[in-house]
Amino acid sequence: MDDVDMDKISVDAATTEVIRHYISSAAREMERTLVRTAYSTIIYEINDYGLSIFDRELRLLGDSTGLSVFLGANEYAVAKCQELGLFDEIAPGDVIMMNVPYVTGAHTNDAILVSGAFFNNKLVAYTCVRAHWTDIGGKDPGYILDSTTIHQEGLLIPGIKIVEAGVPNEAVLNIMKANSRAPITIMGDMNAEIACLRVGCDRIEELYDKYGEETVEAAIDRFLDVGEEQARKALSGLPRGTWEAENWMDNDGVDLDKLVRVHVKVTIGDKGMKFDFSGSSDRVRGPINLAFGMTHSVCRIVFKSLTTPDEASNGGQFRPIEVIAPEGNLFHAIYPAPVFTIWASVIAIETIYKALAEAMPQDIPAGSGGDLGDPGFYGIEPYTGRQIWHQTNSGVGWGARADMDGMNAVHHISMCTLKNVPVEVLESRLPVMVTESGLRQDSGGPGRNRGGLGTIRNFRFLDKFGALTIVKKSKTPGWGLEGGEAGPMNVGILKPAPDDTNWRSRWARDIVIYSDNDDVWNNEDPSKKYVGMYRGEFGLGDEILYLADGGGGYGSPLERDVEKVRNDVIDGYVSIEAARKSYGVVINEDMEINQGETERLRSI
Repeated sequence: MDDVDMDKISVDAATTEVIRHYISSAAREMERTLVRTAYSTIIYEINDYGLSIFDRELRLLGDSTGLSVFLGANEYAVAKCQELGLFDEIAPGDVIMMNVPYVTGAHTNDAILVSGAFFNNKLVAYTCVRAHWTDIGGKDPGYILDSTTIHQEGLLIPGIKIVEAGVPNEAVLNIMKANSRAPITIMGDMNAEIACLRVGCDRIEELYDKYGEETVEAAIDRFLDVGEEQARKALSGLPRGTWEAENWMDNDGVDLDKLVRVHVKVTIGDKGMKFDFSGSSDRVRGPINLAFGMTHSVCRIVFKSLTTPDEASNGGQFRPIEVIAPEGNLFHAIYPAPVFTIWASVIAIETIYKALAEAMPQDIPAGSGGDLGDPGFYGIEPYTGRQIWHQTNSGVGWGARADMDGMNAVHHISMCTLKNVPVEVLESRLPVMVTESGLRQDSGGPGRNRGGLGTIRNFRFLDKFGALTIVKKSKTPGWGLEGGEAGPMNVGILKPAPDDTNWRSRWARDIVIYSDNDDVWNNEDPSKKYVGMYRGEFGLGDEILYLADGGGGYGSPLERDVEKVRNDVIDGYVSIEAARKSYGVVINEDMEINQGETERLRSI
């Protein structure tokens, strides 16, 4: 670790590092406890959770972030809870729960649970966890896409001890179970979260017992200060100035014909980095408004990727950040704005990088696939009889960089720490068969360096079941850099069962399409429907094909090495037609390059 002011230090660097890594290890042990005991695939397969450890001053000491956009949301949430006095009477064995989104920085299904760690009967630290619950009583099962008030998004629990001195508050738990379509599942997940909090508290108490309060807290002061120094040192090497960019979301889920503007102004100065979302849309009627805590998380993801990407997170690293979004702005939701569909966070990250690309085109990649996509499935699980929600996330292409092609089939950067639900798990638990899964040809944006490819997956229903897709980037393209081009955009294609002659009336009754994209794709096939976001009940033989976008290209496509284009065609990444049209490279049927025709096309 770097040297710091020795007047502040009462513990040596080696001990400080041992304590820092001990706390990081405790956070990871909390994570393993949660994953091994949770009921929901969205927790133990996808990693939709975030765990953190704080000192008594609520400074972030370590975390284990399953979901990237939870980076910092816990810190915002516990600070707000303290302001509300929720920790004033916390005692050993207590667990406090809060799920009001304006406090927690997420949506109602992402409640935070907090416990205190005690040493010599004195509070010394907090452990915190949030994880996505299957159902907390919102207006719709699965995921809520068109709410117009927070009161349609599930039971609100404004901070209460659900466990006191180790004893569960059965009255509150009964209220929660009565308001959930999946009471067994959410209780199982809640118990897993409580278990992971206990593990975290035990480890922190062991740390204090081993080293003593004075040594541990001196080490904490030191590694937080070093974290800040590391971030500021990296920041000093970045250009100074202000840059801005805009982006567009398909709609808010209610006003379906209105694009929603996302705008950010990023300033890098001597004191730090400022993110200003004041130019974004005001609050919208649908649930894409973002709680301010998650807006902080979005900015932290970008900041950390530029300053301390290889270090375990702690609160010192984020001291140079300032986030601005006026109350009532899209990125600072206030009561009673609906917030369930948190996809503004996905689009915001892309927009921040787009702004910074003006300043650092050699260091910032082109735009990624821009969204997550792929269907999520909801309904009664056949073999358990329980209400379930199985989310899947498509792999998108990441943008190309100045020195390399983009990566194929990876999660969007806003959720790049997620995993996907394996096909075997889906098919064993749902009436769904995955009939195709692979890379989407020609989805990588053309460029001297090609954008990464998105994925393609086809789902066939073996019985009636619910499905939806959360997509907010299917009507407008991404972006390339330095003459590179965007990928072809995200799209879902709904296909009815071939032998069902009444599918139109059935779909009109059972399926809601929030983004009708037939016009975007010039679809004239009456047996297919091109869409962005939708939800509804599908029937036997119906199919959903999802094609995820690729990343943007970097540099002129006509400058791409012809052998790289040829190899892309051989690998199936690029079609022969796209090689000619986008790259000016003519590939014969024997996969050899037509040199004369290629030179002619590239000279035009």
